[in-house]
Amino acid sequence: MRLVARVFVSLLLTVVLAAAVFGGALGLHWLDGRGVFDLALDRRPEQPVALSSLNRYTHEAAGKAWFRRYFTTMVFSQAGDAPTGHGPVVAKWERRQVVIKLLNDGGPGVERYLRRLVRRLDRLQPQVRFVVGDAAPRITIRFLAHEDYVKVAGPDSVGSTSTHFYGSSPGLISARIFIDEGRQAAPGERRATLIHELTHAIGCSGHFSAAADRRRSVLYESSQITSWSQTDAAVIRLLYSPWIRSGMTQSQATASLQLYAASGK
Repeated sequence: MRLVARVFVSLLLTVVLAAAVFGGALGLHWLDGRGVFDLALDRRPEQPVALSSLNRYTHEAAGKAWFRRYFTTMVFSQAGDAPTGHGPVVAKWERRQVVIKLLNDGGPGVERYLRRLVRRLDRLQPQVRFVVGDAAPRITIRFLAHEDYVKVAGPDSVGSTSTHFYGSSPGLISARIFIDEGRQAAPGERRATLIHELTHAIGCSGHFSAAADRRRSVLYESSQITSWSQTDAAVIRLLYSPWIRSGMTQSQATASLQLYAASGK
């Protein structure tokens, strides 16, 4: 009887131990899975683009002071107005078509992601058609090894955009994007940098720095987001509208947004 009891206790301990080990493994897997899920969420803005309501959202937002601050932060590289004409002004593309060329391989899925971004960009605004191609590119994108990137843009960033533009019409005439692929092994990191720099290349030269904006805009200074938010989309839609012109100062752009909001259009 004692032998049977001993065997039963041994079996019971074995079952309990196995359950503890299995339970521990599930717990570790859940923690690891949650970390991956959180990282995936960091790639998405708090307010994803809803094209069906973008017109209404843009019109309503333009009448609000917070959105006008958001617009000027996103579009202008520095705060303030300059009546002398030496301060920041709007510089956007005014050509009917702008060709974007990927000069080298940015890694698995990068070209497909770029084409998807450009299709979405064309749906956000009707004024300029952006295309990925080879003929006479106006925006170029080059991925560089870390050592080469540092020579071009320095050690303090992972992406850089340089633009050439007029202080009035025709606005932007060329843009070059460089991305440090050596410091960004994960595809999500490269995509976040690509959308950030492409947003600069279409005329949004500002940055957000408050922690609250980390999931609100691709132009957060160290963004991990890989798609435009609804508010980003509204800024792009207004930037590429007749209400905003190349050469406008910050105060002129703000006044134009107020007029747009009051117009009912």
